Amino acid sequence: MVFPKVPSTDLQSMSLHLILIFTAGITALLIFLLPHLLKNRLLSPPMIFVGIGFLLFSLPVDLPFINPESDDLDRKIVEYLTEFIVILSLAAIGLKIDRKPSFKNWASGWALVGIAMPITIILLGLAGHYVLGLSLAASILLGAGLSPTDPVLASNVQVDPPNSGEGHPVKFALTVEAGLNDALAFPFIFLALVLEEQGLSWLTVGKWFSFHFIYKILIGILVGFVVGKIIAKYFFSFIENIDDKRKKEISEGTFLVAATLLTYGFAEFFQGYGFLAVFVAATTGRQIDKEHPAHKRTYQSVDQVEQALIGIFLVAFGGILATNGLTGLSLGHILVGCLLVFIIRPLSGMLSLLSFKAPFREKALVSFFGIRGIGTIYYLAFATNEFENFGFIEDIWLVANFTIILSIFVHGLADAFLLTSIEKKSTTTP
Repeated sequence: MVFPKVPSTDLQSMSLHLILIFTAGITALLIFLLPHLLKNRLLSPPMIFVGIGFLLFSLPVDLPFINPESDDLDRKIVEYLTEFIVILSLAAIGLKIDRKPSFKNWASGWALVGIAMPITIILLGLAGHYVLGLSLAASILLGAGLSPTDPVLASNVQVDPPNSGEGHPVKFALTVEAGLNDALAFPFIFLALVLEEQGLSWLTVGKWFSFHFIYKILIGILVGFVVGKIIAKYFFSFIENIDDKRKKEISEGTFLVAATLLTYGFAEFFQGYGFLAVFVAATTGRQIDKEHPAHKRTYQSVDQVEQALIGIFLVAFGGILATNGLTGLSLGHILVGCLLVFIIRPLSGMLSLLSFKAPFREKALVSFFGIRGIGTIYYLAFATNEFENFGFIEDIWLVANFTIILSIFVHGLADAFLLTSIEKKSTTTP
């Protein structure tokens, strides 16, 4: 029997297809195994996934080229995927916080958002201007895009699932910050876009402040509170009025994804901040029937979806780094990224916590663990899609890509060394 000869192009296509299939399978398997295998180890799952992506796209194989900096379709895909991941992460964070929301109870988180973040934006913007020669708009975009503690990759330094207690004060502060910081980062993303398009004037800044800062934040809070209250009450009323057999068939995770997307959609429809609305809705719903086991089941379900998407995206991010994400990286870009991770964020964090009666070591840890990640990629993809010819955007991407990979490794190693030990030594609440 004679088999037909397969053209070389078909073989290449088939091998590419198989590589992608095997990569997806290995990634899914590692998502399942790594949290257990790497517990209390130096390596973290994000390190592994980024490493896989980097090695895979470094192979002499014609893999799809990912270029969110200049390719419109790639950038849209990156924006929408990271947007969805951040949305799920913010919902999960809101469900995890057992401590009732108030200015007093969440004081450490408010300080990090209200004091540390503006200082970070200013200092990082100045570093971008004086080290890289960025314009005013580009400096603000750099500062705003890289100032938030990532709600996605910072999950290892956050409190435990619902009804696990208030958690260590260091983790609690970082959890609240990760949930709230989009409320202040996004307005400055818009400020950068407005300045790039219209230039600096009192009228421009006044319009930005009244709409992008005041109005959009208030709408985000209002929509999140109202929708969160309504959806949570409906959810608990529904599950309490069905028989036990049907309760076992309910997918709480699916419901939460639906509720999260609806909340986000309503907030964006009324031109509010959807990220803020999602977090507010989750924390509002968390206060209803707080001890109900459905809270924990819901969190665990959505966490599985989130972790799967994170693993896939980090492999793709490793591919971006291997192909074009670090092309053109200079000592200036490296210096700005190192300044943020090792000086600017720790300094701004410490300044924001000066008035808190807590051990110096705890305040230092809160200040140091300003993890950068997927949220930053979303902000830059969003800004570039809104204004494609934004000045100095290549420099901003290079700083962001380098800083994220630096943060993944530095904070991942620090997590293994520092947070595990301090949780055993202190229970003081900042």
